[in-house]
Amino acid sequence: MQSFNQRRRPVSPIFVAGILFFGSTGLSWSQEKIGGAQTVINNVEGSLPTGSQVPVTQGDAVFLHEAVSSGADSKASLVLHDNSNVTVGPGSTIKLEDFVYSGPTQRGVVAVSITKGTLRFTAGDANKRAYTIWTPTAVIGVRGTSLRMKATPTETQVINEEGMAIVCTRQGEVSVEELRRSCKGGEEDLAVGTVEKNRSCPCTELLLPSEQATVTASEIAVTQAPAYAVSEPFIGSPKDFNVTAADLPTKKLPPAPVVPVAAEGFPVWPFLVGGALLAGGGIAAAILTEPSSSTPFFAFRVMSP
Repeated sequence: MQSFNQRRRPVSPIFVAGILFFGSTGLSWSQEKIGGAQTVINNVEGSLPTGSQVPVTQGDAVFLHEAVSSGADSKASLVLHDNSNVTVGPGSTIKLEDFVYSGPTQRGVVAVSITKGTLRFTAGDANKRAYTIWTPTAVIGVRGTSLRMKATPTETQVINEEGMAIVCTRQGEVSVEELRRSCKGGEEDLAVGTVEKNRSCPCTELLLPSEQATVTASEIAVTQAPAYAVSEPFIGSPKDFNVTAADLPTKKLPPAPVVPVAAEGFPVWPFLVGGALLAGGGIAAAILTEPSSSTPFFAFRVMSP
């Protein structure tokens, strides 16, 4: 478990007087530390629940209900106590909405929201149903996976890197599990290259690397993400998550291979026949020159000098 430093915040004389008057025991009054900043590039700022605006630097703690905002050329990688990793891209704002962690594989709640910008999220070691990400138009259930996304007030792009994600159109504060109750497995029916409007099931599953869901207030479209799409939140070289044909299930068959056709007027069959004869001759020669105690092929053996 990594250790992160408590950020120092300016304390007003009135607040100090209040502590002395009421006999408070310390400054941990309303701050629950849930992780810290592993990497910070340029200017990143935190808005604490108390209303304080403080810079976020490498090694600083981050707190429950804190909003973290990055400058136009800035990024930050946050590691929470469950070992989940939250990477904030340039010009982005996220909020650490909820955090209840009881240990590896145990049930808990880890919720993050992004109001604008880009985010890369890698789940930690809590139970896989613990993780939820909220955007203005989508709610995403992260199921033992890593993904990246881009959010605006009217649209969310979610790209699966590995594992599985459940993406639903947002309906207020309704959870992913509640939204899925009307699906009865129907979230698997939305294939690459399709768009669904006003469905009774407001969710879809991303099962393959590089599958992308684009979510508005009324529809979800599933496509194949271009290489390095939404790469802004990466710190370091982005990984290429291209899908190979072997990764595609039956319902998403790749295009049939194109068989080369010989140019018109140029016969190919003589070359095919000649190749077959050469191959047959090679096999026969190998048989005739193979030493054997029972077959007298001495006349055809190649003798060493």
